[in-house]
Amino acid sequence: MVKTLTIPLDQIKAEICLRSYFEFFKEFWGVIVPDELILAPHIKIICDKLQEIAERVIQRQPKKCDLIINVPPGCSKSTICTQIFPAWCWAKDPTIKIISCSYSATLSTQHAVKSRDVLRSDKFQKYYGNKVTFKEDSDNKTLYENNQGGMRASTSVGGTITGMHAHIILIDDPINPQQAASANARNTANEFIGSTLFTRKVDKKITPTILIMQRLHEKDATGFLLGRNNQIEHICLPAELSVNVKPVELKAIYTDGLLDPQRMDHATLAENKKALGSYAYAGQFDQKPAPDEGGLIKKGWFKKISYLDYKNIPGSGTVNFFLDTAYTNKQKNDPTALMACDYINNILYILASEQVWKELPDLLKHIPSFVTKNDYTTRSRILIEPKASGKSTAQSFKNSTYNVIELPAPVDDKTTRVSNVSPFIEAGRCIIVEGPWNDNFLHEAGVFPNGEHDDQVDNLVNAINYYNRVIFKKPITSNT
Repeated sequence: MVKTLTIPLDQIKAEICLRSYFEFFKEFWGVIVPDELILAPHIKIICDKLQEIAERVIQRQPKKCDLIINVPPGCSKSTICTQIFPAWCWAKDPTIKIISCSYSATLSTQHAVKSRDVLRSDKFQKYYGNKVTFKEDSDNKTLYENNQGGMRASTSVGGTITGMHAHIILIDDPINPQQAASANARNTANEFIGSTLFTRKVDKKITPTILIMQRLHEKDATGFLLGRNNQIEHICLPAELSVNVKPVELKAIYTDGLLDPQRMDHATLAENKKALGSYAYAGQFDQKPAPDEGGLIKKGWFKKISYLDYKNIPGSGTVNFFLDTAYTNKQKNDPTALMACDYINNILYILASEQVWKELPDLLKHIPSFVTKNDYTTRSRILIEPKASGKSTAQSFKNSTYNVIELPAPVDDKTTRVSNVSPFIEAGRCIIVEGPWNDNFLHEAGVFPNGEHDDQVDNLVNAINYYNRVIFKKPITSNT
């Protein structure tokens, strides 16, 4: 007689969950989330990608890449990546050390506590027994360890993690959406990620960095990491099907053009767009820093004409030049922007706009070249904003044959200044002359204030103000 070996159901479930993080996620969702789990296709994709990365860490194999995940709010990203995933890692390998961070200590602590709730749950104990036992002298909300060497430390951007090293680094929302427009807040987050967290790896060849967030700015943490590291897998899943989906094969998971039709249908998305406004919606739901049509400045407000049509306008030919200068020749820093403009019958014509990264000596050589090829005459003026190398540039041309003027320093912040001139642009009073620079200029104008650079926008604002007597008390005409 052959005896039948009966395996307990819990043991079968436990083994299935160990073999598949997606199955573990589904099994333990209810431990920390009271709501019913609604499975959208992106959930399995993210779970499988996290498992792929973790399996290499468990084997202590060199990482293939770091990972960036951009998804809209309400997609369970934190539950998947920062709360349940660390618990699965410990179920697989209790020796793994994890550091996690978010923009606030409160948020980061909440994620860590949720993970600990999973580890301490009756279900986890039933499935995995004493595999994970917490150390009594290291068991608090922000730092807990187990008796096999595993650790989970949570911190906020800018927080202290001295002396700790991790096999996996999790970054979940490193910047508050309300702070995305702040260069200081962005720089603080990027510096923390690029310097502090980078040094907190057990082995730089093995430890992956996993970043989960919505896109908020061209220079947010996603833009920062993509700009400095080409060994990154980027999963970008906007709420609605678009060219922003990455990798492109994931377009196949969209239903009726939607990522998650049950939780984010067309009506729900329209309601969110109305509540958030076009800028916030573009970042958080579309995963792009600004709406396609532009934000404070709409791309469609600019008309285009050919250079020949411009030259045929009566009164054309007195071109003035606006410079927003910088000190550096490093591409990652802000460039110097140069703009050539004419003003005819209350219309601003932009003949050219250029960005260059040059040190001051080379910049001083480049300026004459730019103005000469863009119709400089003895009636032209070169107007320079007095910041960065602006004063030095103006002083260097003091004894030259060029008519150089130093503009007054701006008083208002950049967003206010753009808002003040936007009616002028909206009225169709800015016309650009067709040229290879058009797309770059329109992109920067449309994405403001969430763009990587805004130097061309500064020149645009200065030009409009100059011709509209905001900063000069005497009337301005094309001949003055």
